[in-house]
Amino acid sequence: MSPAITPLGYALLGLIRAEKRSGYALRKVFETTLLGNYSSSPGSIYPALKSLEKAGLIASEPIPRGSLFAITPSGREALDAWLAAPVAGESADILMLRFAFLQDLDRPDVTRGFLVAFADAARVNLAGIRAFTTSDVWPVMPLQSRLAVDFGVRNVEAHIAWAENALTQLEAHWSQNAPQTGG
Repeated sequence: MSPAITPLGYALLGLIRAEKRSGYALRKVFETTLLGNYSSSPGSIYPALKSLEKAGLIASEPIPRGSLFAITPSGREALDAWLAAPVAGESADILMLRFAFLQDLDRPDVTRGFLVAFADAARVNLAGIRAFTTSDVWPVMPLQSRLAVDFGVRNVEAHIAWAENALTQLEAHWSQNAPQTGG
């Protein structure tokens, strides 16, 4: 049984899938992009790379200053399974990591399904929050607590609006870039 892959591990797999990279090059990506939220520390990245290599998800080849990492077929399979997994129980940060790497999967159907499921899950969450605001507890809650719930409502509404907008933009992109059939 392979070890559980962490979000950092999936980020590394996604970057290595895009192109072979050295540990140093990977660290630079984390240091210069929003992926830094997952870690740019050598104390995190190098152990994660060793774990992925031990699990057979990446392979390394020596280069003059370290190693060059490439994704293996098993690593590609694990990454693809994670990308295509149902939207459930993951934080928005992890879901956005998945969404970003979906472009490398080059499967509009999977991306479309992800966005629809993301919006649907947000709508269910929103309905639950709104139901709470009509409960007997709501009127007696302190103002700051009600304002915190309002933040949650606005945040979830923003997730829904983002997913709908992303889907609209991607659908237009896909239709513009669809292979033309001659007649």
